[in-house]
Amino acid sequence: MSARPPSPSAQLSAFLSRFPPEIVAMAKGCLPRLRRAFPGSYELVYDYSKSLVVAFGMSERGYEAIVAISIDPRGVRLYFDKSLPDPQGLLEGSGTKVRSVTLEAASDLDHGGVKALIQAAIKHSGVAFPKDRPTRMVVKSASKKKPRKTGRA
Repeated sequence: MSARPPSPSAQLSAFLSRFPPEIVAMAKGCLPRLRRAFPGSYELVYDYSKSLVVAFGMSERGYEAIVAISIDPRGVRLYFDKSLPDPQGLLEGSGTKVRSVTLEAASDLDHGGVKALIQAAIKHSGVAFPKDRPTRMVVKSASKKKPRKTGRA
């Protein structure tokens, strides 16, 4: 009998455990706030070698996400579609698809310009969130160690 795979929440906790405690605390403060902002959405978890990305959208397709949070050893950033209007000039970067804002604290999501950007992103997406459906977490990818090349044919 094979063991059941860990739940998505358990996998997320395991992925987070490799980051410094202050980054983990900030991420754990941000995620519930984003779940409240995007009720009934898909929470897509991508584990990369140097970062962890959690995207929120209404499908299991990451490229359709409305926002994404990136967690790495240096900090936490919130990503938005590049086409989102940014009247306060908060978004950083010159990416072709997304721009971001560095979060100093989880509470940044609750007020000021960051909250306004989240609300604008929701409006910009044109999506209605079903408040009667829970957010569903899906682990979309996990880091895989590449097999070592032995040099033999």
